[in-house]
Formats: sequence, C-alpha cells, structure tokens
Amino acid sequence: MGRHDKKWIKAAQAGSKKAFGKLIETYSDFIFHFLYDMTGNYDDAKDLTQDVFLRAYKNIKKYRGDAKFSTWIYRIAYNLGIDHCRKQKRIRQVDINKKDREISAMTRHSDTFETHIDVGEAIETALQKLTDMQRMSVVLHHYQGLPMRDVSEVLGCSESTARVHLFRGLRNLRKMLKDYAPGENS
Repeated sequence: MGRHDKKWIKAAQAGSKKAFGKLIETYSDFIFHFLYDMTGNYDDAKDLTQDVFLRAYKNIKKYRGDAKFSTWIYRIAYNLGIDHCRKQKRIRQVDINKKDREISAMTRHSDTFETHIDVGEAIETALQKLTDMQRMSVVLHHYQGLPMRDVSEVLGCSESTARVHLFRGLRNLRKMLKDYAPGENS
C-alpha cells in the first residue's frame, strides 16, 4: 500500500471524492492491465475498470482494512472480470479457435512462426488458453507483481493452491510458447 493510501482511504470513507480520485489515479492502470489480460479486449477492460471503481466507490465504507486496499480492489476487479468472461465465454472460445486455424495456416507456409505473428500476440493467445485460475495467477504474480499471499486473497484460495495454479499456468505457457524459447526443447 502506498504511503498515502491510508489517508486517502479514510478521507474517501468520510465522503471525499478528491481522495477517492487519488485512489483511482493510483490503481486504475494496474486494474486496467489486469482486466485487459483477463478479457483480451481493450474496450471491455476500459468499461470493466470503470465498473470496478464505481463498485469500490459505492462500497468504500465497507472496506475494513483486513487486507491491503490493492487486494480489495483487485478482488472487485477479479469478480467483475470473471462474471464478464463467463458471459463472453462462447465468443472468446470462437475467437481462440479462429486464431488457432490462422496460426496453423501461417506456419504451414512459413519457415519461422515469428515472421507472421509477434511474440506479444502469441503470449496473449497462450494466456487466453489457460484456465481462469491459471491465467489470473500468472497475471497477478508476474505481470502485476503481487506476492503470492495477495494472489491467493484475490483468487479466494489458499496460498498453496494459488502456487499450484501459477506453476501449472507457467508450465502450460512454456509448452505453448516453446518455439519462442531459444535452446529449449522440453
């Protein structure tokens, strides 16, 4: 938690919109990137980020400080993101299957995969193929930099379970992205 977060939280709980605005400034980029990694869609991530802060604003008085504020706000984002992804599951699955066919067609006509799709897109596609818990463990720990204790709180599971999801997610990413890792053939 930032050194001013406690002050801003208390002020926001007392009704200060300016203090809540400071919390938005502090966390909005993190929440947006988290939701973008979850949904794979810029516009959805933007809309969901607004929804997260709207929900946080409505519930700021319920924040007790048992967990870090960042964990609390990530948990709101996670819940809204999961709900959104469940609603969009069929659409996302179709997009992933289409991407698989495109990649397969490209690799048949090319010496190197990299000439047709950049590494970032390959990682994004691979992340979307992970289970929700694996993807969120990887995103929260490696992309957002949260310690495993916080990851487990956001995901609502034990720390050891979060570590299992992280391990499996990384293992699956390595398998899917093995062509990008020079010198690795496992």
